[in-house]
Amino acid sequence: MTSSPKAIEMSLDEFILASGVAGDTLLLMIEEGILNPHEDTAGEWRFELQMIFTARRAVRLHRDLEIDWCGIALALELLDELEQLRDENRILRQRLGRFIKT
Repeated sequence: MTSSPKAIEMSLDEFILASGVAGDTLLLMIEEGILNPHEDTAGEWRFELQMIFTARRAVRLHRDLEIDWCGIALALELLDELEQLRDENRILRQRLGRFIKT
């Protein structure tokens, strides 16, 4: 994902503090593709604000459902796809509603 110029970004240490996710857990999430930080010009990882929510959601899935990190990556991808499909469905229903009169 590319970041916009106005995106709020943070360093690794800032992200750990803001998300409450342990460093070793964070590394597992990055290895599995759950989080995709980018590197700045100094080679340091930069995390976008919305990644905090993704990290917390992943930790909840891991803790509550005891899903391994590979499974969490797949689950999050499917949940995102489901949300996108629901949004598209809502938009299409609104457009269709203009043509159907009950």
